[in-house]
Amino acid sequence: MNISRLHSRSLGALFLLPFLAYGIGTALVTSVLKEPEHLAWVAGQRTLFVGGTLLLLLNSLFVVGIGVLFFPILRERSQGIAVAYVCTRVMEALTLIVGVVFLLCILQLGDSAQPERVTLVQLLSKGNFWAYQLAMIILGVGSVAFCLSLYRSRLLPAWLPLVGAVGYGFLALGCVLELFGLPWGIFFSGPGGLFELVFGAWLITRGFRTVTPSVAA
Repeated sequence: MNISRLHSRSLGALFLLPFLAYGIGTALVTSVLKEPEHLAWVAGQRTLFVGGTLLLLLNSLFVVGIGVLFFPILRERSQGIAVAYVCTRVMEALTLIVGVVFLLCILQLGDSAQPERVTLVQLLSKGNFWAYQLAMIILGVGSVAFCLSLYRSRLLPAWLPLVGAVGYGFLALGCVLELFGLPWGIFFSGPGGLFELVFGAWLITRGFRTVTPSVAA
């Protein structure tokens, strides 16, 4: 298999860009919602809030792009894994979008600080949190087979996809713990996040190996 440098670099960029889009978007939204009891403050920061949610939506587009660009590569190894990985990324993106919809609903509450509205803001924020955790569980579980397929393909150094498989497994576990009220997700997400950063940088700078099928004598 000979994968073009443009294809590799595009995939590498798509692994790195979500960190910027989701990170900055979350920071903007969080800065507005830091005091949910002050709904007038939220309404006054509408532009900042909408800008953050748009970046969160952009992240979902990047996520789907990863699945689409990886499909022809994974298909060479297994059609089933290729389809499963695209589905994983699409489901992740859709779940994250549901979380963004929860956030956008906050803008419809107006600037009244009535207790029931404050409670609703907190519930909608929690809905976004649950959506994110569920999306990461989908990503973690669905990406283990993806990494193992990359390991068998010999397109990358063996250590890289193995680190990815372990990292994604820990990511899913950490998010399950978060849903049960145990705030350990940030620690379990470290290996998976580090893998995606290293993986993205590797694809941009080094790309995939060229694998020549062996021919029987």
